[in-house]
Amino acid sequence: MLSPEQMQKIWDISDTTIYREAVAFIHRLVKSEGYDPLPPSQVRGLLNITGNSSYTQIETFIIHQRDRDWTPRQRNIKVFYTELEKIFIAMRSQRLRREFHLVDEQAPPQVLRQQVDMLMVFIVREFLQHLIAENNVLVQEKKGQHATPYPKRPTQSPRQNTPTNSKERQTR
Repeated sequence: MLSPEQMQKIWDISDTTIYREAVAFIHRLVKSEGYDPLPPSQVRGLLNITGNSSYTQIETFIIHQRDRDWTPRQRNIKVFYTELEKIFIAMRSQRLRREFHLVDEQAPPQVLRQQVDMLMVFIVREFLQHLIAENNVLVQEKKGQHATPYPKRPTQSPRQNTPTNSKERQTR
């Protein structure tokens, strides 16, 4: 189990570093490299696998998706999972220890592996949460819709000086 200090540090890293990196990752693929945003089926798959899975299960899912025989039209999905795997490998092998300082280096090797796996589950969840949110924004932009689910504020009508409630109308 992770300590409250580790969880707080993950949340702090999520709000700064991981958020920026997830947004930059999906923007690079969609806006710079010209791939489509992830389709809803892939978003659901990512949400499902990160819900209650171990890091090994998440890793297996990513590798399975990467290795699938995607059609040429779906090549962006293969590229997405290939690049995602690289990011998570770097986080697991280097960044948890050197940059994020989340790992207890004094722990025995077996405990250390378990700790790294548990940390990665939380880091991956945070990363994918930000990535999926930004992917949804990009999907809406591609459709030509406003990125927010809220309706646009109506512009004021030419009758903006007319009374709005019955009491105002009676006094005029």
